[in-house]
Amino acid sequence: MSFRSCVLCAGIGLLLSNQAVANTVVFGYSLTGLGSNVYRYDYSIYNNGSLGAGVPIQLFDILFDTGLYLDSSLLIVTPAPLQSQWSETWLSQLPQLPAAYDVLALGGGIPVGSWVSGFAVQFTWLGPGLPGSQPFRIYSPQTFEVLQTGNTSPEPSFFGALGLSLAYGVWKVRRRQASTRTSR
Repeated sequence: MSFRSCVLCAGIGLLLSNQAVANTVVFGYSLTGLGSNVYRYDYSIYNNGSLGAGVPIQLFDILFDTGLYLDSSLLIVTPAPLQSQWSETWLSQLPQLPAAYDVLALGGGIPVGSWVSGFAVQFTWLGPGLPGSQPFRIYSPQTFEVLQTGNTSPEPSFFGALGLSLAYGVWKVRRRQASTRTSR
């Protein structure tokens, strides 16, 4: 099996196992330890068009289980340039419900085919091991209907899946072009 075939098989396997690339908006995160169980999530969001043709991301929540995150420590630390384009707030948890990092676009949001990074929150971790994936929800800003749900994923897999998806698309186009040349 050639190297190209191995890369292609690995990419297809990743795409099939990571349904987020094809079926849901991709929410990636990086985690930074700040000491004493204090951490920071930095989020990257890619609108792959799964909400519909031309549908931007304008309103989303990322959920924080208050059994794992100290509610009183949840802090928004997004840099100022991004803050000027988005309204960010914490929705306090109700009994038996998680807290939500709620983000609303002040303009057009994230268009299809685009990604935005830099959303950031800081918190004290109460759980075992390291913090990981979290549930997210994307809403219609007009009706507040839930348009999509999913889980955040670590950024190496976010960019890896995105890269493999793009590489597979390039390979497919080149294969089609080669096939067209040989059939002439």
